[in-house]
Amino acid sequence: MAAQVEAEDTLVPTADDTPNDTPNVFHRCDPDPKGSVSRAWSLSLLFILVFFGLAIFETVSLSQNAASWAFIFAAGWTAFIQIAMAITGTFIIKRFATPFSIGFLLGLVIIVAQQNLLLCVNFYHTKNGDIAANIVFSNLAFTLFVVYSAFAVMLYNYRNAIMVAPIDAKGFGKSRKKDKTG
Repeated sequence: MAAQVEAEDTLVPTADDTPNDTPNVFHRCDPDPKGSVSRAWSLSLLFILVFFGLAIFETVSLSQNAASWAFIFAAGWTAFIQIAMAITGTFIIKRFATPFSIGFLLGLVIIVAQQNLLLCVNFYHTKNGDIAANIVFSNLAFTLFVVYSAFAVMLYNYRNAIMVAPIDAKGFGKSRKKDKTG
């Protein structure tokens, strides 16, 4: 006869039984996640506008000082990308928060944050143009990298709370023509 091995009664911990050792950084945002994401985006917009102005100034400064065309283009392209980011992010957060668009925004924020980190490194050590303006541009690019990164973490944390079904998005499925039947 084969010996039977009796299994011990062991309790397998479930998700509800295990203590949560990870601190919730955004615990103050839990009561109103959509409002918190909107306020965080508003703060990002403030930094975007300041950085846009500085990018234009940096582009002009580099052009006047006969700097490398690559640096002039990078500063000008940054100004365009920041405004495009502001418009796209505002539209998605305020009007069209579908799962696809929130995922798109999350990816876009991460990519632009990385671009700002690269700009920070490149403009910090350049001798082209006004060196003080380069340092300020570099520092603000790093600050915007941090702001975008924090916003991306917040957006990821509350993505399910702010998403709406595509059919529930404002203006989705409504005809622009008025009904003429009565």
